[in-house]
Amino acid sequence: MWPKGLTGQIILVALAGLILIQLLSIQIYRSDREEALGFVNSRNAMQRIISVVRLLSLSPPSLYDEILKASRSETLLLRIEGEPMQPDNRSPRFEQLVRSRLGYPPALTIEISAELKEDAQRSKAWEHHARMMRDRKGPPPRDMRLYGSIELPQGGWLQFSSLVDKEAGSWSWQTTFNLMLVASLVIGLMVLLFRRATRPLKQLAGNAERLGRGEDIEPLKEEGPTEIRESIQAFNRMHTRLDRFVQDRTRMLAAISHDLRTPITSLRLRSEFLADGEDKDRIQQTLQQMEQMLAATLSFAREEGQQEATRELDLVSLLVSLCDDYADTGQPVTCLAEGKEVYACRANTLRRVLQNLIGNAIKYAGSAEVSLERTRSELLIRVCDHGPGIDPARLEDVFKPFVRLDEARNTESGSVGLGLSIARTLVHQHGGELTLLNRPEGGLEAKINLPL
Repeated sequence: MWPKGLTGQIILVALAGLILIQLLSIQIYRSDREEALGFVNSRNAMQRIISVVRLLSLSPPSLYDEILKASRSETLLLRIEGEPMQPDNRSPRFEQLVRSRLGYPPALTIEISAELKEDAQRSKAWEHHARMMRDRKGPPPRDMRLYGSIELPQGGWLQFSSLVDKEAGSWSWQTTFNLMLVASLVIGLMVLLFRRATRPLKQLAGNAERLGRGEDIEPLKEEGPTEIRESIQAFNRMHTRLDRFVQDRTRMLAAISHDLRTPITSLRLRSEFLADGEDKDRIQQTLQQMEQMLAATLSFAREEGQQEATRELDLVSLLVSLCDDYADTGQPVTCLAEGKEVYACRANTLRRVLQNLIGNAIKYAGSAEVSLERTRSELLIRVCDHGPGIDPARLEDVFKPFVRLDEARNTESGSVGLGLSIARTLVHQHGGELTLLNRPEGGLEAKINLPL
């Protein structure tokens, strides 16, 4: 359920924070509103009760019912009885307030209690209020702020009960709609901002992948937030330095190989004036090997300097055509690849790698089997033979320049030990890997891993 992308993760965290803040805000608002309503309700109720007592004190008993009917409300119930309500917990503060406002002498009794919750112990006052509500066909009491009784100068007691205004639910469709509206606006804005901010990162990742595959790329445009611009600047500088280093190395290698041809040619001419014999033959063989090494090095340097463009290619067709070319010349090469597998690569470079591997299999084992397999993250090209294999301790040595395993392979004239080294370098330019391993059933397997 956790998003993998940076934009999705930040949006999810922001949305969770928004919901949490909204819930806390609603709870704080409800608490403050309840406290404020209770305070206002209590003050208004006391003010109305004081006014009613004053009016009753100045009016004949025949008008009591009309005065009470006009003074009642949804949250204030008034009733005249012959006995007091006798509240459980009296509030001296409210009693003193009413007595001072009315100017009541101590002989007249005032009994007032405050803050009786629904879950509190039921009292006579509560039962009395509930009876009054049933008489009026109203809802049962929920949260009583003030209740009590005040003795009237003409006789009798004014009983009163004050309730808190009915609260709305803590969560409603309106609240849900408002939250969804705010969340949609926030998410929409964040998506636009983060897509704009992360677009250069995606381009940077794509160029880094293409650079790892040896493709020729253009410098990235430096845009986005400061941190991303600095990363792009560092990548562009690295690309420039790396390209300069490779070009300098290739030019130096080509220059050294070219310059060595002159002294080798001079030595070959001088060797012709030597007397015939074993020494002359060995000198000429050594010079011939040196010329072969230089030719291979120059060939590799020229190909390095000529960067081939990447294009989409059907690898199955490439493998089939290579195997058919060998089969037409009578070579025992079998292709096990079927179907169609389009891959972006440098066709001539990859063909050269496969030719080297297939040629080695035919040369040292007599036959070759070529196959192609696709996994979730890469393509696997295998070139297998049924030869003697290679000592496991020296499977990596064959990739070193100018290394030949004469004891394991019958090296023919012309092999200087650069083929596999060049092949691995060319595979690395595609972002892949070339490895050798001995097969359990016998023979050697050359495996090329190409990332998708």
